Amino acid sequence: MQAVIAAFVPIWCIGALGWLAARSGSASVQVRQALTKFAFTIAMPSVLFTTLSRTPLSQVQPGPLLAFAISTFTVGLLALALLRGKLPDRVTGAMASCYVNAGNLGIPVGLYVLHDATFVVSVLMFQVLVVSPLLFLGLGAGGSSFLAPLRTPIVAASILGLGVSALGWQPPDLALRPLEILGGAAVPLALFSLGMSLSGSAVAWRGIGPVVVLKLLLQPLVALLAGRFLLDLDGPALFAAVLFAGLPTAQNTYIYAAEHGRPTELPRDAILVSSLLSLVTLSVIALLGAG
Repeated sequence: MQAVIAAFVPIWCIGALGWLAARSGSASVQVRQALTKFAFTIAMPSVLFTTLSRTPLSQVQPGPLLAFAISTFTVGLLALALLRGKLPDRVTGAMASCYVNAGNLGIPVGLYVLHDATFVVSVLMFQVLVVSPLLFLGLGAGGSSFLAPLRTPIVAASILGLGVSALGWQPPDLALRPLEILGGAAVPLALFSLGMSLSGSAVAWRGIGPVVVLKLLLQPLVALLAGRFLLDLDGPALFAAVLFAGLPTAQNTYIYAAEHGRPTELPRDAILVSSLLSLVTLSVIALLGAG
C-alpha cells in the first residue's frame, strides 16, 4: 500500500497546485489552454522521442503485452458500444476507460511492485504507436483522413524515436539534452492543467461510474483471463499484464480531448476518480500477485 501511495503523491501535489492557481485567479483559462497546447505539441513529443530512441527493441515483452493489448481493445470497444452520443464523444469515453497512466505511474509502480520497470516500455510503445493514432482518428472523425493521426507531433516523434532505436544509432547527448529538458515538463504541465480544470467543477458521479468500473475492474480482469487462459502466462509475466491493466486513466486523455476540441469533463473526472480508487484496486492486485 505504501508503494502505491508513494507513486501517487507527486500527482496529487502538482494537480493541487494547478487547482489552487485557478481558484486564486493567478492562472486564467487562456493559461490552461496554452499549457495544454505546449504539452501536446512540444513537451510530450520530446519525452517520447528521447525515451524510445534510447530503448532497445529487445525490451519489448510480447507475452504480457499481448494480454494487456487484448484488455485494452476489449474494454475500449465495449465502452464504444455502451456509451451514447456522437462518435467523437464515445471515443472520449472509450479513451478514459482503457488508456492507462503508464507514463508517470507505470515507472514507480513497476519499480516498487514488480521491482522491474522494463514492461513500462512495452506498454508505452503500444499505447503511443497503436492506440493513440486510432484515438486521434476517432476524436477528429469529422474531418480527419486515416493518415492524419500519423502527422500529429506525439505519434510522429514516437515513430522517429522508434526508428532511431531500430537503426541502433544513438544521437549525441548534446542534441538530446534540450529535448530531455523540454520533455521533463510534459507530466507536470499535464497535471497542472488538469488540476486547473477541476476548479469550480463538480464530478459527474452518475456519468463517470461505468467508465471507472470498466477501467479499474474489467480491464485487469480481461488481462488476467486473456493472459492465463489464452496465452498460458503465469508468474511475473501475468502479474505485470494485470497490474498495468489496472492502472488508472492517463492524464494524457484530458490533453488529447482538449487538443481536439472535445468535451473534457469525462476524462477529467475519470482521471480524478480512477486515480483515487486505484489506491485500493492496485493494492489488492499487488497483494494477490505477491501471494
